[in-house]
Amino acid sequence: MKYCQFLCLLITIFACHGAKALDFPVTDNQFKQCLTSLAQKNNWSSLEMVTNIECNSQSIAVIDGLDKFPQLESLSIYNNQLQSAAVKNLPHLRHLNLAKNSLKVVELANLPALEDFYVFNNKLTALDLGNLPILKLLKANENQLLNFSYSNLPELEKLYLFNNKMVTVDIYHLPKMHYMDCRQNPMPDKLYDEMNAMKGVTFLHDGNAKDWK
Repeated sequence: MKYCQFLCLLITIFACHGAKALDFPVTDNQFKQCLTSLAQKNNWSSLEMVTNIECNSQSIAVIDGLDKFPQLESLSIYNNQLQSAAVKNLPHLRHLNLAKNSLKVVELANLPALEDFYVFNNKLTALDLGNLPILKLLKANENQLLNFSYSNLPELEKLYLFNNKMVTVDIYHLPKMHYMDCRQNPMPDKLYDEMNAMKGVTFLHDGNAKDWK
């Protein structure tokens, strides 16, 4: 009996020591609390073990130190208080959800594995994406976008850009695109005509002025 009690004590001490040894390199207390909870739930003992971070609705205002998670594949910071975000140097990141924050600035860089990006329901006025070689899905609807610019998005298939403030969008340099929702943007009839003439792509838009007569 005493041996069992001693063994349980050793296990408890080891577990506590392991939890303290994992020091998350982040400055936001709410983010750190969420990560600590996930570590306990998933038995993380090193940053290299972290592949999925889901910290939704936690009142997080800052995300930093992300490049210290070299194996991260999925990051969800949905419904928090972010005003800016930089997500860089994560070679395995496939899924990124920053939707429903207060983002005014977002930067993405060195994310060669990113497949889908959710940034809807924020306060972005501009979004510039580039060098995301396998990005397939973008949801940037319900922002205040005046401008969406891009380069080297060869696999992008679906774009959700509705309910923004864009007067134009480049529809000609996305070779895999087959769906774009750009309703509720003040775009001109000429652009709608160009969309209607493009084969192999479904565009949702508000129609030409004559359609409303």
